[in-house]
Amino acid sequence: MYIIIAGCGKIGSNLALSLSQENHDVVVIDNDPKKFEQLGSGFNGVVIAGIPIDEDVLRGAGIEQADAVAAVTNDDNMNFMISQIADELFGVPTVITRLYDPERDRVFDKMGLTTICPTMLAVDKLKDMLIPQNEHATVNLGGVNISFRLVKPPRQFIGRSTATLSSRNIFGVIRNGSFLFANADPIIQPGDMLIISEYIGWDGDAECI
Repeated sequence: MYIIIAGCGKIGSNLALSLSQENHDVVVIDNDPKKFEQLGSGFNGVVIAGIPIDEDVLRGAGIEQADAVAAVTNDDNMNFMISQIADELFGVPTVITRLYDPERDRVFDKMGLTTICPTMLAVDKLKDMLIPQNEHATVNLGGVNISFRLVKPPRQFIGRSTATLSSRNIFGVIRNGSFLFANADPIIQPGDMLIISEYIGWDGDAECI
């Protein structure tokens, strides 16, 4: 692919180097020539010193034949303008806009721009690391689809036996890496994980078994 990257900061330079090493044709534009030093000797693409919203600079970078443009400067407004020019004026098939401000991310998304917000990516990653995500599996038993979900018990379940929570459809408990059947009526403890079973059937409508 022929890819133009506007902005040669940490993200732009690493993206350019990675794409270049995968044998894509890469052109990097930045108004500060010193930033091209971040590309290192492994970069085999083209660098252009200039303002990436300048149409002459973009034409010199080959935007009329570009398959994709990534606007990744450190200025949200600049990235927005680059993306608009690439999309509306030159009709580049794929245009990605990097944004710092999550609020602008939502606004620009409504305007039809494909955006990526490092702030929200970091937040989502931290949430995944802090809060275990539900694990899910579906098995077919005698032609019947049964779904099993691994969930963290709510605080109000702690100290209660599984028998008192029969309506919650608890199949078993995972404790310290060991499995306990719910019909053994274990007392739910901090750190336990619950296995919840659901009847899926054939139409995907879940109901308790």
